[in-house]
Amino acid sequence: MPRLSHFLHPARSARRLAQIIGLFFYRTFRSRPLKDIRRGLRDRCWCGGMLSDFKWHRSYGVCGECGTYVNRIPPLQEELSRVYSFDYYWHVRQKSRGNPSIEHRPENDRSDGRVVYWMGLIDRYGAPKGRAIEIGCGSGVLLSELKKHGRECIGVDVDEKSAAWIRERMSLDIRSGIFPDVDLPNCDLFLALDVLEHSTQPLEFMKRASELLNPGGIAVIQAPIDRYSFRKPFEARFDDAFDDLEHLFIFTDKAMRALAASTGLEIVSLNDTLWLMGEMAVFRKP
Repeated sequence: MPRLSHFLHPARSARRLAQIIGLFFYRTFRSRPLKDIRRGLRDRCWCGGMLSDFKWHRSYGVCGECGTYVNRIPPLQEELSRVYSFDYYWHVRQKSRGNPSIEHRPENDRSDGRVVYWMGLIDRYGAPKGRAIEIGCGSGVLLSELKKHGRECIGVDVDEKSAAWIRERMSLDIRSGIFPDVDLPNCDLFLALDVLEHSTQPLEFMKRASELLNPGGIAVIQAPIDRYSFRKPFEARFDDAFDDLEHLFIFTDKAMRALAASTGLEIVSLNDTLWLMGEMAVFRKP
């Protein structure tokens, strides 16, 4: 139903309508280049468990062993460089979702409280001072903050153009490639924030994280983890969670425990959450 303000402020309403129409056409036409993305088929979970049908989304199955939601038609690994390219991911896909581009992410991530939250979480769980590695480091804003606090920092991004942008703007050591197939030194703090759900190989991802961590080191994983009793997983954010272009696995706490048991890590906490779809799992290397 039209609001009174629409009649009182027709120019404002016209601008808003133009924005909505513009965003619709942007989403419709600019996202088309990835309609031809090549996909594979997956009939088992990362843990080897069999999949049953998921009534809410036909692209996903549910693991009978660990409860992970598994994308049955994931993009092939060699296509990931297209999905996460500097031009498409940061300037087309993010705009189509109403999210900031890489140029505006540092300011956004500081102002919405996530950087303060992450720094507090790292301090709370006592990651030893020393080298920090972040996989999928976004704009580099968290590594930049950690560097100010005296840590040696290394970041990894799938896309070389994105990595070069972060190197130049943030003066950080950023390497390009798809983890775990990236040459990296050992570390005391391993970070993967909104990354593990995008990995084609979460078990190998976490095995490599365990190998890189020094004894006593901490791994902080932020990912969609279904630890709620909603009728529909993630409820209001269901469509964001079950995005079958990007999200290959949606985890459970049981899955996180299984990953820890399979990789020689100890669970420190499964109780922390930044916000819905920003659930945290904290591990320690014995």
